[in-house]
Amino acid sequence: KDPLTFREVHEFYLPILKNLNGKNIDIFDIHYYGDKGEYDKYQGMKLAYDFFRSALDENGYRNTEIWFTETAVPSKPFGERFQSINLVKRYIYSLSFGGKKIFWWNMIEGEGPLLEEDKPSNHFGLVYDGIGKDDPGYGVKKLSYYTYKKMVEVLEGSDWNNIQTIQEKDGIYIYKFTKQGKSIWVAWNDNKEKKEIVISGINSSQVKITESIPKYESGKDVSDYNAAFETEIKTVQNGKITIILGKNPVYVGEK
Repeated sequence: KDPLTFREVHEFYLPILKNLNGKNIDIFDIHYYGDKGEYDKYQGMKLAYDFFRSALDENGYRNTEIWFTETAVPSKPFGERFQSINLVKRYIYSLSFGGKKIFWWNMIEGEGPLLEEDKPSNHFGLVYDGIGKDDPGYGVKKLSYYTYKKMVEVLEGSDWNNIQTIQEKDGIYIYKFTKQGKSIWVAWNDNKEKKEIVISGINSSQVKITESIPKYESGKDVSDYNAAFETEIKTVQNGKITIILGKNPVYVGEK
């Protein structure tokens, strides 16, 4: 939601920032989930970030980092794949515009015993808690668990101060990371239909394209993590490649 619509922003947070005048705040924290039933609307993270970044800068906190210490998407009722896709988008998107740290709400799902309703927030975790209808059992890992693991493996060691936004229009999002002297692009497609994209400026003869989500419908079907993700080696021509983007975000890494 637009932060300007929240009364507590104007009556609580902004007066505190003004009165403290640059003192006693090391980190500013944002919790972002999204409107009920609209967990795929991750773009609201930038709206919140820009608003508070401006407020911090105007009140003496230009060097204060902004962290998202709570964000999440439920696996139920939308499905494990929906959760996984939006996990990647939330992390990459918020890192691209300046978020310094992002914390998923919890590793194991659940907010305690399910009482009267099986609400979405009971299903934010990356691992099942064994409670509720259709739960496959305590400790069973979701697709999102393996998605998070792959994201860390691919991007760990990147220059976090040098993330380039290549495209954010027409439903296509492309970001460029630099890791150990090589480039890694993360791209996704928010359109309902597949889209053809061109990635340029490639400094290698080949790239490895890796799907960010395992090729299964449920994490319980992943028996071999190393073989769980679809990959493709593509030859680069004139520093460019053309790929077809579907629903899943992909990693495109120079070989």
